[in-house]
Amino acid sequence: MTALEALAVYNVVQNLLVPDRAYVPANLAVAASLVTFARRQDMTFGDLGLGSESLREGLRWGGAVGGALGVAILVAGSSRRFDRWLLDDRARGHSPGEAAYLCLVRFPFGTALFEEVAFRGVLDGLLRRSSGATAARVASAAWFGLWHIIPTWRAYPQMVSGSRSVIGRASATAAGVAVTALSGLGFTGLRERSGSVAAPWLAHAAVNAASYLAARRAWRSADR
Repeated sequence: MTALEALAVYNVVQNLLVPDRAYVPANLAVAASLVTFARRQDMTFGDLGLGSESLREGLRWGGAVGGALGVAILVAGSSRRFDRWLLDDRARGHSPGEAAYLCLVRFPFGTALFEEVAFRGVLDGLLRRSSGATAARVASAAWFGLWHIIPTWRAYPQMVSGSRSVIGRASATAAGVAVTALSGLGFTGLRERSGSVAAPWLAHAAVNAASYLAARRAWRSADR
């Protein structure tokens, strides 16, 4: 089984079978398995964006870009004009402790670290070796977008602004795939510029956490 086939299988398993409490450890275990697989294909840690020599540069770029994106999302999300688009049931009713867990554990490690190691690390590295840099950029971004079909389709009914029609749901899912594919290109650019998966990891984690906090603020405002 190739890394791409393994990701395709795990996409279904993760979204339909893995219980919420096992989300973080399951994802980290799969990320470690993918790295082990790539290493057995004679890929170095540097090839995977996991080398120690590029870590400092990755943290520097990721911190700068992630900080800027996070602040921009929080500033935009502070305006009530966007509340209609932020009211996602997945951000509602959490205690401060639950919110802290999501922002400090689930998003950065369960989601961002897993997806960056899988797509910008292992998949991108293997594709670069077999198909070249340009093909790898496009393919890894496209697969990253497709990875989000199931979660976007399932999450759509929880969006207050969402249409209840199947066409509306399908359109929103297609838009979500396109947006995540484009973000994948951006994350790949960070990985290339810094040489490290740490850069897109920090940026990805910041976007997820800031988006959640913006939605949480919108719900607090709506529930008053």
